[in-house]
Order: sequence, then structure tokens, then C-alpha cells
Amino acid sequence: MILYLLLAKLGDGTGVATTEAGLGELIPTVFSMAATLGGFFMMYQMILGALNWINSAGEKEKVDKARKQITNAIIGMVILVIVWVLFFTITSDILGIFENLGGGKYQIQIPSLFSN
Repeated sequence: MILYLLLAKLGDGTGVATTEAGLGELIPTVFSMAATLGGFFMMYQMILGALNWINSAGEKEKVDKARKQITNAIIGMVILVIVWVLFFTITSDILGIFENLGGGKYQIQIPSLFSN
């Protein structure tokens, strides 16, 4: 199902990826899906940690475990955001591999050692 949605987004809506759409839209789409799934997983872990904290009944060990779970969820999301920003900063602004065309569309330009 996810693969079909990904291919439908890349192509003309029929599920067929075109050459023009190719990697320029595939990589940002995969990163967007990863960030969305990471956000959902973070919220799940935070809610689970909060419930564990409530159910700890004041036991120091359980409270510390729940606190660590919430802290790790926040740290994981921060790392995900940092990777997102670094990837697009390095590939688009520094290396010039991705050119932002606006509207969530990117054009990929593979650099070469020898120009034609």
C-alpha cells in the first residue's frame, strides 16, 4: 500500500514513475514519510511513557524508566529533524545535487568530474 502511494505520488497519478519525476521526488518523499512515521512513533513512545509514569504508583525505578522513555523519544525526534535539515542543506545548498523547484518538487542534478 505504501509503495503504491509512493509510486502514485511520483508519477502522473497512475502509479507509473516517470523519468522526470524519478529521484528528484523519490528521495524527498521517502524523507517526508520517515519524518512522519518518526513523529507518530515519538508520540506513541511519549504517551506510553506517560502511562507508565502514571501506573508506577510512585515507585522510583518505574518512574525513572518512564522518564528515560520520554526523554529518549524527544532525543530521537530531535536527531531525526537534525538529519533532515543536514541532508537537504548538504545536498542542495552545498553540493547542488537537489534544486528546489517549489511545491515540494525537486530536480536532481548528479555532479560529474568531467563536464560535457
